[in-house]
Amino acid sequence: MAKKSTRGKEVRITVRGLSGNQVPCEVRAEADGLSDVGSVENSPADCEGNPPPPPPGENQPPVCSILQPTGNASIDLGESVYFTAEATDPEGGMLLYEWDFSGGADVRPTVMNPGDVVFDVANGNFITTFIVTDDQGARCTDQRVIEVGSPPEGLPPKVNEQPAPGTAAAGNGDNVVLAFNDLGMHCADLGSYPLSILPPFNTVNTQVVRKGSTGSNRPLILNASQVAVRYSAASNANDPAGAGSINSTSQNYPPGTIGGASLVRKTDFWDVFDEFGNTIAALLFPGLDPLPDEGLQTLANLDHGRYMPGISNPYYNNEPQEFSGYDELKHWFTSQGIPMSSVDDIGRLNSFPLMRVQAVDIGTGQVLATSDAVVPVSTEVDCRDCHAIGEVGADSSVRGSGPLFVSAVSANRVDVETAAKHNILALHDFKHATTFVIDDQPVLCAACHRSNALAEVGGPGGIPEVESMSAVMHGFHGRLQVDSTGELVRDGAGEPVLMDPPNLVGDELALIPTGEGIPMEQNCFSCHPGKITQCFRGAMFTAQQKCDDCHGGMLAMGGEFALNTGHIREPWVDEPKCSSCHSGHGEDTVGKIAYDPNDPAATPIEFVNSRFAENLGSLYRNSLDNHAGIACEGCHGSPHAIWPNRDPNANDNVIAIQLQGHAGTISECTVCHENNSFPDGTLDGPHGMHPVNDPSWIKSKGDFYHEDFVWKNGEDQCASCHGADHKGTRLSRVPVDRVLRDADGVIRATLNAGDIVACDTCHSLEKSFED
Repeated sequence: MAKKSTRGKEVRITVRGLSGNQVPCEVRAEADGLSDVGSVENSPADCEGNPPPPPPGENQPPVCSILQPTGNASIDLGESVYFTAEATDPEGGMLLYEWDFSGGADVRPTVMNPGDVVFDVANGNFITTFIVTDDQGARCTDQRVIEVGSPPEGLPPKVNEQPAPGTAAAGNGDNVVLAFNDLGMHCADLGSYPLSILPPFNTVNTQVVRKGSTGSNRPLILNASQVAVRYSAASNANDPAGAGSINSTSQNYPPGTIGGASLVRKTDFWDVFDEFGNTIAALLFPGLDPLPDEGLQTLANLDHGRYMPGISNPYYNNEPQEFSGYDELKHWFTSQGIPMSSVDDIGRLNSFPLMRVQAVDIGTGQVLATSDAVVPVSTEVDCRDCHAIGEVGADSSVRGSGPLFVSAVSANRVDVETAAKHNILALHDFKHATTFVIDDQPVLCAACHRSNALAEVGGPGGIPEVESMSAVMHGFHGRLQVDSTGELVRDGAGEPVLMDPPNLVGDELALIPTGEGIPMEQNCFSCHPGKITQCFRGAMFTAQQKCDDCHGGMLAMGGEFALNTGHIREPWVDEPKCSSCHSGHGEDTVGKIAYDPNDPAATPIEFVNSRFAENLGSLYRNSLDNHAGIACEGCHGSPHAIWPNRDPNANDNVIAIQLQGHAGTISECTVCHENNSFPDGTLDGPHGMHPVNDPSWIKSKGDFYHEDFVWKNGEDQCASCHGADHKGTRLSRVPVDRVLRDADGVIRATLNAGDIVACDTCHSLEKSFED
């Protein structure tokens, strides 16, 4: 008997701690020789004489295998391999298919039998993985290794790593490192010559938290007067790119070699270009001359560009490097412009390398905490699909005396892309009277066409009277149109006939279509990372969202229409909002499109509830939660890669698993708080949450009961996550198996991952509405 209350002549007795079949069907009350029997509300289903249906069996993963090739295969560059497979689901549910060729092929088929697949990267071993996912998210895989040409041999052994998270030398558990990439994907050129869109440039931000409880002992975000933060290369034994893949240097191997002379080619950014000893990097960024393995100096890098950990002795050293500094406004350390490449130290493509981030005590030099953050980078900034010779953007037959287009010197992807970039410059010279081809110097597009990705960190600001890079790329290509046969519409001179956005009639057919039912491979992934790298890969991707659901179509991205505010879209500034789709109430339908579909500018919908909103006037990647100023990205992951990644082994998931034992949003209070920090409960957690899986919240040893919070401030505090009926919503779904114990150690409920927590999981719904 936990509670007795008297209301007039009524005596109410409450028994706590019963759940499931522990709840009786009837209760008999006896007094002075009299008795009565009453039925119990919300009693088990078998009380009616009908046993409840058996619980569903545990979902079994699908079964899959690659049929062809029957084993590993060896081919020459440009040859194909024929792939077929089979897959079944024990429950007979729907299956999704996916093929990953580890970057060796420029496709990512989503069918069971893709047939012939051409491998266009020279001299490598490519792990080919067939992935099958059922309707419950369970997966199976099968693999083959395809050897193309002559993979490198005689490479140095793997570099040593700093102590791994969870080991004694990595910290004593009193502090925590919340490290996160700012964008979710950084793009760099496959080759920086003859033109460069973006250089090797990656940014990692980090908050260091000293654990605590509440009040004067609450967790504390540490600053540069207390700790220094540094990074070095790390690896994941289960890395999908290959066990132990590590990226300690961005120099080619052997260091100083160029092109075909390199056994491992990572980038040409620091290659010597001319007889004067100028590197491509120095010619692209006049006034800067970064060393090999040094990034660009920026507003945050007053000393020098950030260094790769192997700069002192590439392929042998892995020395921790200091972050750029501490941002007093954001309360985080930033490392801006790490020149990361997408090729690991033995030549494998890995667009999701890891950096080990350590917080070090300023006074003692002791490592306080360590985490491994993904530092994503892709060279899948493709021009060749349209500008390789003979394609729509390099067709010599359409003009009488047009530009001179060139063919690639080989079938190797980097050579095809180099030729495509040359063809772009030739077309630019032809249309705009520039002399790029004759000058034969590396060209930085952003030198004329402002790119806020560079300008915002102190890079070139472009020419004011010239349209921005985003406007010319999205706007121009978005106005290209095709006829009913799919041919580009041209005038008599062979020039494209562009759409007129202010005067569209509605029957235009875009060369790059967007909208419902059109896969991303036909639009955004034609140029942005997607066919190989999958820039967009997080929870929203798993929910089958598409790029244009948030960003709109090509003309919207190009700023061809004014936003609802009256101004023209500013790239990297006017971006979608989380709250455009997520209201913060579990009963609300999650939006599928972040803007009014009738708005051609795709103006982000303004939030009507601030629970999941960014900071006013800011973007998600720059926002801090009202809960102690913790960065949104520190708990949810980076844009385009919101946790969890559907691949349990993905490097995106590593840091969350290190911090809380499972992938997904950081939801365990004990990541930053000591155990038993909330004996009296609280609703001051992130987004106004109560403590998660906290024994005292479930039932304390004292007089506190969490139902005391239900009607705090006169409003139902449970409804946002558990629903107005308190029966649970998607926001109360548990990410992992849980056993809910109260402060006395009594088990109140046992939950499986994915179960929705309702208020009657542990007690009656009636009790949850008591005032």
